[in-house]
Amino acid sequence: MLKILWSLLLTFSGSQASRPLAERNTEFAVDLYQAICSSQKDNIIFSPLGTTLILGMVQLGAKGKAYQQIRQTLKFQENATGEEFSALKSFFSAISKKKQEFTFNLANALYLQEGFTVKEQYLHGNEKFFQSAIKLVNFQNVKACAETISAWVESKTDGKIKGMFSGEEFGPLTRLILVNAIYFKGDWKQKFRKEGTELMNFTKKDGATVKIPMMKALLRTKYGYFSESSVEYQVLELPYKDDEFSLIIILPAEEVNIEDMEKQITADLILKWFSEMQEEEVEISLPRFKVEQKLDFKETLYSLNITEIFSGGCDLSGITDSSELYVSQIVQQVFFEVNEDGSEATASTGVQIPVIMSLAPNQFIANHPFLFIMKNIPTGSFLFMGRVTNPDTQNVKGRDLDSL
Repeated sequence: MLKILWSLLLTFSGSQASRPLAERNTEFAVDLYQAICSSQKDNIIFSPLGTTLILGMVQLGAKGKAYQQIRQTLKFQENATGEEFSALKSFFSAISKKKQEFTFNLANALYLQEGFTVKEQYLHGNEKFFQSAIKLVNFQNVKACAETISAWVESKTDGKIKGMFSGEEFGPLTRLILVNAIYFKGDWKQKFRKEGTELMNFTKKDGATVKIPMMKALLRTKYGYFSESSVEYQVLELPYKDDEFSLIIILPAEEVNIEDMEKQITADLILKWFSEMQEEEVEISLPRFKVEQKLDFKETLYSLNITEIFSGGCDLSGITDSSELYVSQIVQQVFFEVNEDGSEATASTGVQIPVIMSLAPNQFIANHPFLFIMKNIPTGSFLFMGRVTNPDTQNVKGRDLDSL
């Protein structure tokens, strides 16, 4: 029973009993990452948790082949009966109790063409498990529809995610769109001192260099040095305040191409990092960065064998009795920013590193492309996953640069 309850969100546990389950769920996150990075050249960010949520929403109303494809891709056990969604309720309940410690804003909605009647049982299930909205709109009026959805997302994400839709996404056959937008803001457990930040060169994926603000600190935190198939890299974990979330940075050696690093990533390898990293003193240089991305998951999910929900013949009779319903788009947008505080400015407790006089045995200098995972520590669920090949410097100008 416990395995079923945790199967939607749990991606890591020290318990041997749940380890196979942890591997399956981590595999889904890795599968998504590999599918997305094959079609993206630069910075990437997406939410495995958000994608699981939105696929769960479809699965709740799907039957037959559509239902089976989603369960297989999410690595759910065949004998599960839907109770795995109870884990989501526990997750959201825990998050809501800690609201004063961080901001976790999720806009999760199913937009359906006017004229369809949604079943009461489906409405109840969505509210209970997914904290999602189900809204009827007229996709024929593309401008008004785009403005309505974009305004709702903006209001749910503290105004950080604006203009999510332009209207070009909709057409005369649009029936159902799934929208998922996530914004997170939290303070580091150990902050970087702003006085220690200085401009340094960052070597982008194409070999060109750009000047970026590099944050510095000497911290005792979880760290590991690994080598797989001649690919050497470091892994660093930076916890947020109250140990609810942490950011894991995976930094290849300077001579390693980021694509070669990505090819090594597996669920087993990620679980290995978590089990083998040790608390050590590390001299850290990490860029300020901001990553925002909007992804249409249709192509990605097609490559993972979720195809049925996008075709006219799919069975979504758990949502409505109409046989004309299918998913037109699954769109996700994420906003994530890393700076000295983790979020807003408060009293700093980090340590400034003298550039020459450091005695730390471990140096973690992220001055070239790296990967990252943000996880919820109590459940191990992956909130974000992505890569930084070019830190965003567009907003770092004027006063910010003058102070460095």
